[in-house]
Amino acid sequence: MDASTLRSQRLALALHRATAIIDRAADDYLRPAHDIGISIFAALVTIDALGPASQRAIADGLDVSRSAVTQRLAELDRRGLVRVVPDPGDQRANLVELSDAGRTLLAEAWHGLARHDDGLEEGVDLEVLQAELDRFIANGERRLAARKAST
Repeated sequence: MDASTLRSQRLALALHRATAIIDRAADDYLRPAHDIGISIFAALVTIDALGPASQRAIADGLDVSRSAVTQRLAELDRRGLVRVVPDPGDQRANLVELSDAGRTLLAEAWHGLARHDDGLEEGVDLEVLQAELDRFIANGERRLAARKAST
């Protein structure tokens, strides 16, 4: 195996492991403190970032299927954390937005996560990491868009 392939494999595994560990650490805080897991938290964050959005936009934002979003939205709706509103641009469609309770829960969860010291950031230059991840994501999105456009 050449050095480039080995480096790519190591990076892919490291990113996967880092994501899994961060998700578990967040779950360790979120479940007992706010009665939500990381997938519900991620849905709240995505809906908040997008503003009123279609299920397709939410699925794309989370990089999951529409059926996965439907399941998450059912849970969020059951708990009163989202509202479904008519799409002003398409009378046949609806948009999803956070309810006041959803905004409150998200703000409290973010605040708690920021205060929760899980030790994951120890010794990490977060500004450099953020810049490199942003570059990695932009490169990936550009490449995926180019591949989609060519098919």
